[in-house]
Amino acid sequence: MVRVYTMEGCPYCDKLKGLLKDDDIEFKEIDINDKRYKLEFNKIMEISGADSVPIVIVKKKILIPEKSFMTIEEGFDIIKKLLNE
Repeated sequence: MVRVYTMEGCPYCDKLKGLLKDDDIEFKEIDINDKRYKLEFNKIMEISGADSVPIVIVKKKILIPEKSFMTIEEGFDIIKKLLNE
């Protein structure tokens, strides 16, 4: 399962979601401003040190912009690779 932490109005989030949809990769989108996910998102931020979105979790691996991937396309390629392991 792929979990994508996003924020409304984020063009990078929208681009990644579009790539995942175009490639028929199922994912759960989690809006970081949704109060139901506040505790979960805060924990992810604490663990990862991330300070931007989209943050992606694939098979217990956390992918963080500008740390795990530099471009959305690179992040998408990493997601596909992890799913095929």
